[in-house]
Amino acid sequence: MNHLEKQQGFTLIELLITTTIGLIIMAGMTSVFVSQTRTANMLKNKTEVMGDLFLASQIMQSQLRDAKDICWNSASSTLVYQAVDSNVSILPCSTASPDNGSFKYQINTATDWKIMWKRPLSLMKPGSKGIQPDELLRGLPTVRGLVVARIPPPPATPSLPVIYKVDLQSNFTGQANQAQTLGLTFKVWARNK
Repeated sequence: MNHLEKQQGFTLIELLITTTIGLIIMAGMTSVFVSQTRTANMLKNKTEVMGDLFLASQIMQSQLRDAKDICWNSASSTLVYQAVDSNVSILPCSTASPDNGSFKYQINTATDWKIMWKRPLSLMKPGSKGIQPDELLRGLPTVRGLVVARIPPPPATPSLPVIYKVDLQSNFTGQANQAQTLGLTFKVWARNK
């Protein structure tokens, strides 16, 4: 009585099909993971840049709103303001006085620009040596990082203050590792004239 027992198990073809299906599922899961990671990094970069732009705009707005006078010098890319406790006029749009402040758009590297904030003397810490500007924001595009436009009052009401529209733009890394631009705009005028 010679009975052949049938062996239980998988054939080679069944193992190859199962392995192929498993590899396809793993490739799909890896693709989703990589895509989600890129999206998360892009959103993180965008959020950080927006936070920096918002903080810079809040500092600029608080300084400019408390000013006696504001002036945009397009030749030097400098937004000059006369501090509320300053007696030195900013006209003709000069940053020569330590009593007045300014926000200057200047080059950091060939592809990276920054905004420097020169605080008025009244905001300097006691005992500080000289008036050195502080870096307010970096990573700005070479074009349109800080753009200021003067909006004159209507001719019928010349007593209204001059309003300035300030555009801040910065770069962030997008999903496909390409540079994208993010901007923030606000309007401001001297309220203590």
